[in-house]
Amino acid sequence: IFTTRTNAAGRDLSVPPSAAAAPAQTRGPDGHGHGRQSGSATRREMLASLWNRASTAYRAKVGRELSNHGLLYEDCLIETEEVKLALKRLPPDVLNAREQRLKRAMVLSSQIKTLPPEVAEKLDPFESYLGPYLEQVKKEKEELLLTK
Repeated sequence: IFTTRTNAAGRDLSVPPSAAAAPAQTRGPDGHGHGRQSGSATRREMLASLWNRASTAYRAKVGRELSNHGLLYEDCLIETEEVKLALKRLPPDVLNAREQRLKRAMVLSSQIKTLPPEVAEKLDPFESYLGPYLEQVKKEKEELLLTK
């Protein structure tokens, strides 16, 4: 007679824990096992979830830092050839506002200060003002390369 032993939590102790915890194998289209474990898909999903949470947290932190200094994300782009061309296409009032934001950020940074929280909360640091111009420059550059 075979009897099962259980612990206080009701877990079956007659099966070794390593055998009980072993993930099932997946089967291919031919019905035979591939030797892969179904846990790899779960692991991938878990890593993707972790990556999404980390990227959301990082984006929030960058947004707070930009708002505290009164900057927009596109104010901090490295001025590559495309960015310089897009900046030249900006309307004068938008370009002036960008320059004012950069000057204010430099002054705040040199004084080791930040904007008051009520002002910083009103800013959306990921609002795009340069994006359409950058896209236009990139399209023109691609067209130029295709015509050569």
